[in-house]
Amino acid sequence: MNKWVIGIVSMVIVLAGIIYAIYQLNDYDFNDAEKSYEIVESWELPSELNEVSGMVYNEDGLMICVQDEDGILFTFDMETKEIIEKHKFSYSGDYEALTYLDGIYWVAESNGRIIDISDLDVADRELEGKQLDFEYRNNIEGMTATQDGKLWIIVKDRNLDNSSGYKGVYEYDPKTRKLQIEPILRVDYDDPKFERLKTHNPRKLLRPSDLAIHPLTGDLYILDAEFQKVIITNQQGSIKSIHLLDPAEFEQPEGIAFSKDGRIFISNERVGVPANIREIKFN
Repeated sequence: MNKWVIGIVSMVIVLAGIIYAIYQLNDYDFNDAEKSYEIVESWELPSELNEVSGMVYNEDGLMICVQDEDGILFTFDMETKEIIEKHKFSYSGDYEALTYLDGIYWVAESNGRIIDISDLDVADRELEGKQLDFEYRNNIEGMTATQDGKLWIIVKDRNLDNSSGYKGVYEYDPKTRKLQIEPILRVDYDDPKFERLKTHNPRKLLRPSDLAIHPLTGDLYILDAEFQKVIITNQQGSIKSIHLLDPAEFEQPEGIAFSKDGRIFISNERVGVPANIREIKFN
């Protein structure tokens, strides 16, 4: 072999080794972490919920779910592991979030349309909903109800003011039907807790897939499906802890929900294995 070719190949191998070493040094590896949670129980979901994107826990042992393609609410019985009811509320779309407030289910579409469903028996009806000051480039992924009767909405991509350096959570008042344009809280990318992730890439720091408020502590739990983790903040946005999720157990975590007594449920879309819901407990 020509010496020049050997030299070039050797240089490529050396450079590849250097790049890999830098990557390993500056990128978080789940295997380096001490697992900070345990799986309490798992439920495999039927194929109709392969794209499960949001859920609300009903205290009767039922999980109300939405999947991101069809305007249907599914009632999943966690004992029989079957869908027992379906309620159509709108046409096909990109439905990414579901929450419950004062007897009303609220669904959010990624483009900023929200729909309130006060009566589950809405079969074959297409509810109009309301378009908020979001669009596809903001990409709504999560919504949760607060204890004082508001809805908190989180974007996966751009903040409303297009600024960077943080991820914004926005407040919508169902009574006045108004969205607060300024974030109600910000999760700053320069928060020292992010240092454990060994990256400055915003896509790895936080690209939310859902959020929920703990019913007992009031802390905000933000789920991330792209770099699987749960970030827990106070209601001012300061990070209290970060829990990495094993990608082998949480292939694509898209929804998070609580029971009234604080049980934590995370749903996974189908990625290689059937869609599922896992109940977890943090150590």
